[in-house]
Amino acid sequence: MKKSIIILSIIFNLVFCLCLNASTLQVPEWYRLKATLEEPPVLGKPLSLDIEMQALIGDLKNINLRLILPDGWEVDKTEKSINTLESGNKENVSFSVIPKIALTQGSIIVEATFDIPKSSINKAIDKTTTDKSIADSLKAKVNSWTSPTKIYMDTSFAIFPEESFYPLSNDMWINYADEMSPSEGFKGPVYYIDSMISLYQAQTDVETFNKLTELLKTDDGLKTKLNETGIDLDKKRFNYLNGLYILAVDAWKNEDYQNSLNFIEQLEKESNNLNKNQKDYLKISTENLKALIYWKQGQRRLAEEAFNNAFSQNRKHKLQRYILRNLGLFMYSKKDKDTARQMYELAKGFKKGYTLLDKEANLLK
Repeated sequence: MKKSIIILSIIFNLVFCLCLNASTLQVPEWYRLKATLEEPPVLGKPLSLDIEMQALIGDLKNINLRLILPDGWEVDKTEKSINTLESGNKENVSFSVIPKIALTQGSIIVEATFDIPKSSINKAIDKTTTDKSIADSLKAKVNSWTSPTKIYMDTSFAIFPEESFYPLSNDMWINYADEMSPSEGFKGPVYYIDSMISLYQAQTDVETFNKLTELLKTDDGLKTKLNETGIDLDKKRFNYLNGLYILAVDAWKNEDYQNSLNFIEQLEKESNNLNKNQKDYLKISTENLKALIYWKQGQRRLAEEAFNNAFSQNRKHKLQRYILRNLGLFMYSKKDKDTARQMYELAKGFKKGYTLLDKEANLLK
């Protein structure tokens, strides 16, 4: 009886492994399609969308490439064709696109239609798959495909009149203090708002973490218990500090500058335990906000010092394009046009397609 159970167990394991392998085996990769924008999109300027098509197994025939664009955008030709792309080769096709409308979240979709080289794919399956039943299953799958096939590739981006963005990223500041803009028509200095977290959520994160901190002081074993239950204290700490920043921004917008500075001071005292990326982001954001508060209060020396501190945190960080532009505006407000131009030129090096910055630099010339 015992021997029978062992044999049944072995058979079960073998069948299970076979089924597992069958479920994980896939049809080999037989083509590749890539689509990239040559540079960040700028409103009204022609932009090249580069498409790379590659045949990995078998010849790809009767290829038709079509663009699906945001409403109102223009393209030199909506469709382009490739008669035959031989196995192992690749071909590049470019479309010239003109962005016409700003988008907070947009995409260009590439539709590729072509014949499926089923016989070549099936031969590749026979060569790479030793189990006949699995090979037959994969070939049956290939033979069931509708030919010609349609494949889609989505290229996502955001585009704003003031600054183009590609690809979508987390270093996009789009809020301007326009009441501080120069009379010549520039936009005001930019600052960061975390739009994903509400003011109520920020207040809750701050209050919850403060209570948790007090509990940790009275119970030495609580930290271990929290870790065992999967609660990430480091994440809770970051949410707390980010909540303080959100509260500081809200106070700044309501012209409650002292409360805003109090939140910033509290944040700065407790931000040392963050990882470098989080610390850089919060430090640059808070020093920038602090500079705007001092600037609004007429404390120019402190404002300039705060901008410089923000830049010193990490001179290569992408957010420095905003700090340098703000510093340029600040210098312009002091009638120091030469230094303002220098700040703009430095900011240009952090990102292509900074539309607003280019316009301002030209005006200063």
